[in-house]
Amino acid sequence: MESLKTFASKYVQLSDEELLDIEELLQPISVRKMNHLFVSDTFINDLYFLESGIFRVYLIKDGVDYTTKFLFGPTFYTDLLSVRKHITTILNVQALSECKCYKVNFAKIEAAKDKSPNIRRLFLKFYEEIYIEGVKRQVSFIMDSQAKRYTGLIKENPQILEIIPLQ
Repeated sequence: MESLKTFASKYVQLSDEELLDIEELLQPISVRKMNHLFVSDTFINDLYFLESGIFRVYLIKDGVDYTTKFLFGPTFYTDLLSVRKHITTILNVQALSECKCYKVNFAKIEAAKDKSPNIRRLFLKFYEEIYIEGVKRQVSFIMDSQAKRYTGLIKENPQILEIIPLQ
């Protein structure tokens, strides 16, 4: 799976055997445009590989949708709080485009990390990036205007305008 190799290469060089070890764990799932990868009030036990597509992560408060982030394949995603604390998620993840997705039980990825230092390094570096991006986003919500945040999103991901025209 070339997209997995592309994703992993941002963080670590995996051997063909290590890539195959991860690929063999991934199960294809069907998520059509405008459908959800997962929804709030459910328990999350899986890690999702979003091979292609654009996704919106949002929550609902008092009947109003609040988009918290956009995801662009190839990447992995889950609600780590739900997985680790065994609580229901408050998040919804919706496909905004046609996409190709896979899932793997989180415990199986944990076992693969225990077997391979490179796979462990891949996910540690990826989690580190998620943390850094999360902090930057929190600061941006306080320091930047909504217009500035959207300008940055479009600059980093111009393909989003093809899917979500600005009004």
